[in-house]
Amino acid sequence: MPRAIMAFNGDLECRLALHWLVHERGYEIVTLSINLGQETYLEPLGEAALELGASAAQVVDRRHQFLEDFCFPVLQAGAVYQQSCFLGSALARFVIAQELVRVAREEGCDVVAHAAASKGNDQVRMETAIAAQNPGLRVLAPVREWNLKNLEDKLNYARKRNLDIEEPKDQPLALDRNLWGASLFFNELSDPWYDPPADSYVMTRPVEQAPAEPTILTLTFESGIPVAINGERLDPVPLVRTLNSLGGMHGVGRSDVVEDRMLGIKSREIYEVPAPTILWTAHRDLESLVHSKELVQLRDPLSRRYAELVYMGLWFHDARRALQEFVRETQRLVTGDVRLKLFKGACTVQGRRSPHSLYDGRLANQTNLEFFDNQWAQGFTSLWALQTRLAARQQRDHLRAVPRPLDDASRPEGNP
Repeated sequence: MPRAIMAFNGDLECRLALHWLVHERGYEIVTLSINLGQETYLEPLGEAALELGASAAQVVDRRHQFLEDFCFPVLQAGAVYQQSCFLGSALARFVIAQELVRVAREEGCDVVAHAAASKGNDQVRMETAIAAQNPGLRVLAPVREWNLKNLEDKLNYARKRNLDIEEPKDQPLALDRNLWGASLFFNELSDPWYDPPADSYVMTRPVEQAPAEPTILTLTFESGIPVAINGERLDPVPLVRTLNSLGGMHGVGRSDVVEDRMLGIKSREIYEVPAPTILWTAHRDLESLVHSKELVQLRDPLSRRYAELVYMGLWFHDARRALQEFVRETQRLVTGDVRLKLFKGACTVQGRRSPHSLYDGRLANQTNLEFFDNQWAQGFTSLWALQTRLAARQQRDHLRAVPRPLDDASRPEGNP
């Protein structure tokens, strides 16, 4: 009997896929369910998998690994895809893929299975990540092989086989949530002109219901990694959960955007990302204090490219790994504190400090002549303007000689 490891999150497609693989394809299935901060109790997933025919079921907690090995490196890189996507869904798929490969090795499986939607980015990310780690593994995706085309087909399949599956009611909202935020997709909200239902959000309050008083907090970073809130050192999971709670209370981190998917198809995406928004705002501000002008100019386009690689499923690609080494070097001195205000949907910086700060108030003060002599300013300004002066002098006569096209007012009458 062939043996496979299957990612199992308990949704309808996943339950049907497990039954289909066991009872119609004859596979022995080991399921894997992973806690990434969905804020739901996952132990029942193991019981459900066994009832559906799995020979074994594993439920593991990978929240710390998710933050430390995936989310924080992205934070250090300042990587945000198209200004609003903090890449939480993509990063979760890489953790799942990594764990599938690990369990496949331990259990002696040469096949991995999943029930990711056949039209989305997730299947590409997960299968690309699996191939990068173990190209010898074969991937099974029942949703691409069976003939269950819609919800009614799936429910009829379950009814005919007396499967104990709770039939989903009309649910226009699909939710993908972890510690790094939530992604909301509305099946019936095809027109980007209309607002999503007000009660759809799961992590953030509407701005109108946010507290009337702001929250002031100080974040501490060491080499680009957040380590403390208001002077209290916290492990990654409680730190991020605290920021999600505080940011969500103040309505921080909501976005409604039109985004380009992998193949360039426009997609309306609605995100709730309180903790990443707060951390990114503080981290980027601290970088501005310790990074040179040249490093900032080099860093910004590479941050965008890093985000594109992650979004496209290339976490284990050599280009992303090489960029990570650049990022690691840039983060050596990103240590210090940033004071923030959370208020009515906004996260703003109020102060920053670092032992490696490049800011010197004496240099920044334009009235301070201790470091700048007026003669230096005259020489610098003259040299800086020299190239512009030379270009204007050389090109002035040529530009005067070139006839300018006539506009409608000056064109002779009768000429086209």
